[in-house]
Amino acid sequence: MSERIPREGGQWTVKRTGRLLAKESGLRASIGGEERPYVRCVIADLNDPTRHFECRVLDENDLPVAIGELITLEVIRAITDRRSGQVRFDCRWVR
Repeated sequence: MSERIPREGGQWTVKRTGRLLAKESGLRASIGGEERPYVRCVIADLNDPTRHFECRVLDENDLPVAIGELITLEVIRAITDRRSGQVRFDCRWVR
Protein backbone atom coordinates (compact mmCIF):
# COMPACT_ATOMS: atom_id res chain seq x y z
CA MET A 1 0.00 0.00 0.00
CA SER A 2 1.30 3.45 -0.89
CA GLU A 3 0.12 6.66 0.64
CA ARG A 4 1.16 10.27 0.26
CA ILE A 5 1.65 12.08 3.56
CA PRO A 6 2.06 15.88 3.86
CA ARG A 7 5.32 17.04 5.44
CA GLU A 8 6.44 20.36 6.82
CA GLY A 9 6.99 23.08 4.23
CA GLY A 10 4.25 21.83 1.91
CA GLN A 11 6.26 18.83 0.66
CA TRP A 12 4.84 15.33 0.35
CA THR A 13 6.36 11.98 1.24
CA VAL A 14 5.40 8.50 0.07
CA LYS A 15 5.15 5.59 2.47
CA ARG A 16 5.03 1.94 1.45
CA THR A 17 3.48 -0.66 3.72
CA GLY A 18 3.66 -4.38 3.11
CA ARG A 19 4.86 -7.76 4.28
CA LEU A 20 8.58 -8.31 4.54
CA LEU A 21 9.53 -11.12 2.14
CA ALA A 22 13.34 -11.00 2.37
CA LYS A 23 16.08 -9.00 4.03
CA GLU A 24 19.87 -8.86 3.86
CA SER A 25 21.44 -7.05 6.80
CA GLY A 26 24.83 -5.47 7.45
CA LEU A 27 25.45 -4.02 3.98
CA ARG A 28 27.38 -0.80 3.26
CA ALA A 29 27.42 1.49 0.25
CA SER A 30 28.79 4.83 -0.80
CA ILE A 31 25.73 7.04 -1.13
CA GLY A 32 26.25 10.70 -1.93
CA GLY A 33 29.99 10.35 -1.32
CA GLU A 34 29.47 9.00 2.19
CA GLU A 35 29.69 5.37 3.29
CA ARG A 36 26.44 4.36 4.96
CA PRO A 37 24.96 1.13 6.32
CA TYR A 38 21.77 -0.25 4.82
CA VAL A 39 19.49 -3.29 4.77
CA ARG A 40 18.31 -4.62 1.42
CA CYS A 41 14.75 -5.90 1.61
CA VAL A 42 11.83 -6.97 -0.54
CA ILE A 43 8.28 -6.20 0.53
CA ALA A 44 4.95 -7.34 -0.89
CA ASP A 45 2.36 -4.58 -1.26
CA LEU A 46 -0.36 -4.76 1.38
CA ASN A 47 -3.25 -4.32 -1.09
CA ASP A 48 -1.76 -6.37 -3.96
CA PRO A 49 0.65 -9.01 -2.61
CA THR A 50 1.75 -9.92 -6.16
CA ARG A 51 3.49 -6.50 -6.40
CA HIS A 52 6.95 -6.61 -4.84
CA PHE A 53 9.22 -3.67 -4.05
CA GLU A 54 13.00 -3.89 -3.68
CA CYS A 55 14.24 -1.36 -1.14
CA ARG A 56 17.44 -0.21 0.55
CA VAL A 57 16.64 0.87 4.11
CA LEU A 58 19.35 3.44 4.75
CA ASP A 59 21.21 4.06 8.02
CA GLU A 60 20.20 0.70 9.53
CA ASN A 61 22.44 -2.32 10.18
CA ASP A 62 19.47 -4.62 10.75
CA LEU A 63 15.69 -4.41 11.10
CA PRO A 64 13.95 -6.03 14.09
CA VAL A 65 11.14 -7.13 11.77
CA ALA A 66 10.71 -10.84 11.00
CA ILE A 67 10.01 -12.22 7.55
CA GLY A 68 6.23 -12.21 7.03
CA GLU A 69 5.57 -9.27 9.36
CA LEU A 70 4.23 -5.87 8.27
CA ILE A 71 6.71 -3.07 7.70
CA THR A 72 6.29 0.59 6.73
CA LEU A 73 9.00 2.47 4.84
CA GLU A 74 9.25 6.13 3.89
CA VAL A 75 10.51 6.50 0.32
CA ILE A 76 13.43 8.93 -0.05
CA ARG A 77 13.98 8.38 -3.76
CA ALA A 78 13.27 5.95 -6.58
CA ILE A 79 16.10 4.58 -8.71
CA THR A 80 15.34 3.15 -12.16
CA ASP A 81 17.66 0.66 -13.88
CA ARG A 82 17.31 1.74 -17.51
CA ARG A 83 18.40 -1.61 -18.94
CA SER A 84 15.94 -3.78 -17.06
CA GLY A 85 13.30 -1.15 -16.30
CA GLN A 86 13.34 -2.22 -12.65
CA VAL A 87 12.63 0.41 -10.02
CA ARG A 88 14.24 0.24 -6.58
CA PHE A 89 13.69 2.52 -3.63
CA ASP A 90 15.95 4.16 -1.06
CA CYS A 91 13.93 4.36 2.16
CA ARG A 92 13.86 5.06 5.86
CA TRP A 93 12.26 2.67 8.30
CA VAL A 94 9.14 4.10 9.98
CA ARG A 95 9.18 2.88 13.58
